[in-house]
This record gives sequence, C-alpha cells and structure tokens, in this order.
Amino acid sequence: MQRFYLLTRVRRQCPVISARGLIPSRIGRVKTRNLDIRFHSTHSRQMPQADNNSSSPPGGSGTRSKMDPSLVVDIALKTLIGLGVIFIGGNLYVFWYKLNVLSKIEAAFNKTWDDAALVQLIKQELSRFDLLTPDLEHASLQSLAAKLSEVHPRRQEQDFVDSIVKGEMAGSYFLLVGPKGAGKSGMVFDAMLNIRNKGAVFLEAHPDLEVFRLRLGNALNYEFSEDMQAGLFQRPDPRSGGPAMDIERGSAALDKLYEVAMRNGRRRPLVLVITKIQNFQNDAQGRNLLLQIQQYAERWAIRGIVTVVFTTDDVWPYTLLRKAATLMEVRSVQDLDWEMSKRTLLCRRPDAKNVNSVVHVVGGRQSYLNKVSRAEEMLQAAEDLLRSEKAWLENCLGLIPDCDNDGEVVIQQKWSLHCWTLLREFVRLYRANQKESGDSWDPLKLPVIPAWQCQQIMTRPDYLDELDRLDVVYIDMNSNVQPDSMLVLRAALDIVEKEGFDELLEDVRCRIKEIENLRR
Repeated sequence: MQRFYLLTRVRRQCPVISARGLIPSRIGRVKTRNLDIRFHSTHSRQMPQADNNSSSPPGGSGTRSKMDPSLVVDIALKTLIGLGVIFIGGNLYVFWYKLNVLSKIEAAFNKTWDDAALVQLIKQELSRFDLLTPDLEHASLQSLAAKLSEVHPRRQEQDFVDSIVKGEMAGSYFLLVGPKGAGKSGMVFDAMLNIRNKGAVFLEAHPDLEVFRLRLGNALNYEFSEDMQAGLFQRPDPRSGGPAMDIERGSAALDKLYEVAMRNGRRRPLVLVITKIQNFQNDAQGRNLLLQIQQYAERWAIRGIVTVVFTTDDVWPYTLLRKAATLMEVRSVQDLDWEMSKRTLLCRRPDAKNVNSVVHVVGGRQSYLNKVSRAEEMLQAAEDLLRSEKAWLENCLGLIPDCDNDGEVVIQQKWSLHCWTLLREFVRLYRANQKESGDSWDPLKLPVIPAWQCQQIMTRPDYLDELDRLDVVYIDMNSNVQPDSMLVLRAALDIVEKEGFDELLEDVRCRIKEIENLRR
C-alpha cells in the first residue's frame, strides 16, 4: 500500500483530522465545512499552492500587518543622524590633521640646539685635531667657541653664507658651486651653528628618490599623509604617485606654513638647505625632480616664505637650473690661497714643521688640509694622498699601447687618450705660468682653459662632463675648466713629465688609427 502524507491548511480552532483508515480509492480532495484537506503522494516534488479563493477571518494569523509610520520615521532619523555624525567627525578630523601637519613642520624649523648640545659638538670638533686639552674639558661655551674659531679660520665667503642662513637675504634662492671638499657644506653648517639651528633645515640629496623622500620627510617632520586614518577609506594608496607626488605634498604644506609663521610673528624666511644635488641621477626623473624643487624655490622666494640653498660639485645642475632661474643667485667657492692654507695648518698644529711643503703638495683644498692636520707626520700623510691620487688616475685613465681590437677596449682607449691629452695641456700651462711669473708665482694657482678650447684639444665635446663627474677636472659657472684640485695636478705632473710618456701617448694614438683602418 502506497504511503501518503496529508498536507493540510487548517483554519484556526479546527480539530486535527488523521488520514489513517482512508482507502486509496477515496484519496482525493476532501471538503468539509470547517476543514480543507489535500492529499499528495510522496513522489510529488511540487509543494501545494495556497488556494486563492480561501479567505481568513478578521483577526486571524494570516492577516498581513501594516508597517507602522512612526517606525519608518524613527529608522530614517537614526540613519540621517549617523551619517551626519560621520560626515561632521570626518571633516573635523581632516581639519585637525592639516593643522597638526603644519604644527609639526613648524616644530622642525623651531628646533634649536641648547648649550649642552653646542658644547658637545664643539668638543667633538676639537678632539678631531687633538686640541681638546684638559683645561677645555670644563670650559664655558664662549671659551670653546673662541678656540673653535682659531681652529677654523674665517673665510671671506662666510659672511655671505651667514646672512643667508640668518634669513637676511629674502627674495632669492642660492646655488653654491665649487669642487668637492672646498668647504661649501662646512660653511653652511658653521652658519647654522651660530644661530643654533633655529629656522633652518639641512639635508643631503641621494640618487634614490625614495631615500631622498624619506630624508626630506625626516627633515621637515612630515609623514606624507601616511599616518592619516582617512586613508583607510581611500581606494588608491597614498604613495601610489611615487616620490615626486610625496615631495609635492610636502612642498605644498610649506606653502601653508607661511600663514602659521605670520600668526606667530615670524618676520624672516625659513631656510631649507639641500647639499650635493649632483647626487641626483642625470636622467629624466632626476632632472624633473630638481626642476620641481626649483619651481617651489622660485615661489617661496617671491613670497618670502622659505630660502632654498643648493650646493653642487658638478656643473650639470647649474646648467639645468639656469634655464628657468629668475631669482637664483650663484656663488662660487674655491680653494684657499697660499697664506690662508698655511694659517689653517698652523692654527691646528702650532708646532708643525714643513708646512710649506705640505701645502705645496695638497694645495688649499679644505678636506685635504683636515686630513693631513690630524696626522702625526703631515708631510708623510700628504705624500700618501698624492700616491693614492696618482694610482687612481692611472687606473681610471690607463693607456695600453698594444690594445686588442675589441670594440669596448678601443672605446676605453679613446677615452684615456683624449683625457691625457687635456691633462698634458694643463701641465704645460702650469709650467709656462711658473716660468713667466718668476718670484711672484703662486704655486697653488691652477691653470684654466675655456670649455670650448678643451673640446678642441680633446676633439670630443662629450668627455668633459664625464671628467667633471669623476672629479678629474672642475668646470665653473663661467665654463672655465681646470684640474679638480692641486693633488690631481701634482699626480698629472708626475705622470706626464715621466720619461717616455709622450711616446706612450703617440703609440696608443697610432694603435687606435690602425684598428680603425682595419675595420674599414
């Protein structure tokens, strides 16, 4: 007997009727006055549909309850209030965050060195030259500063740099150009030391723009919106634009800092020092970043907000910046002269001997004078520097008379041949000036050749920039070329004036011509 189930829809207060005892022939639709019963087979997969004709009495459980209007109003009001709280709270947070960014940047410029920090810095500088005597261990700040001024004789350019860092030269931004180790960054640091670093920020350029971005952020105490909690609700990453966009945000924040500075009664501009901008890559990305900073420097100079100071060892940043510069002032920083170099060594080593010989070897380069003054035997240290410079020059510009006909080898030999041709001309001019001057000859005066003439001597216009980058030669802002330092010139003198150098140079030239003729 096939089993059936009884599906019922029974009105309220109806008795439950069992389907037991019904025979199959009577299975069907059973209607009673108070009962509506249907029987379905277990093999049926379709659920029974409600009878459209059936009706429920008033007050029954099947009656649809209508929505209460007051409940709808209550839900709508709660939704609007929640959205309003989020909107107002978000705006208040963004407003507070922007003010907090400005206050942190202002705190970075207002950070000063106290007396204890200054004393520690001066003691470290004196200890570098073994001049920190026991009586100076507990000396006052004024006594230590006076002793430091004896160790570092004041240069002529120091007054100009001091006026820049103090904010007395508003309305311009500056580029300090000079060879490596001439003392550009040192003069800026000394000027910051005089004002206790108040209102000035110092950082160094880097080839990696991400590293430079972090250095700029640390100097300005700026997080580039990475600490903003609203970024959780933003789809793009705040750093998706790269270092250029981050620097743009930081520079825009400095624009708004002008209002805060005026409210606090600041009347002099802030100072932002970026040293060694030649470290930026000389490609499209590095040049674009440098131009981006220059655009803000122009804007800040017009409004008197920030005075930007650049320093560079190479000439290509100056060539790039001068195209769009209207308010930029350029100053050249050169080596010390003969008397100033001797005075510097004698101030640090009063009992030193052979000072003239030491200066004759290393010249007036500030970094070289610092190195030899810390050595026990200054003359031996100077000769070691010359020997190291000579070895580096020979390895960098090595000549091979019987070079292979490989393409890269020939290109390298062409490079060495043209470079040594220029250095030989510098040596010839130096000796000619020595004969012409006689007793009034200045041994530290380097020979100078215009850039266009150097290109004619080398027969290649593209080699000068590479020599400038390698610090073999130095190109000033007037496009005059000279040996990078007296140490380079001394090394070139030892190599060029060696017996057989001219024959070696001619052999390399003939070998290159022979290889080129074979290729043709």
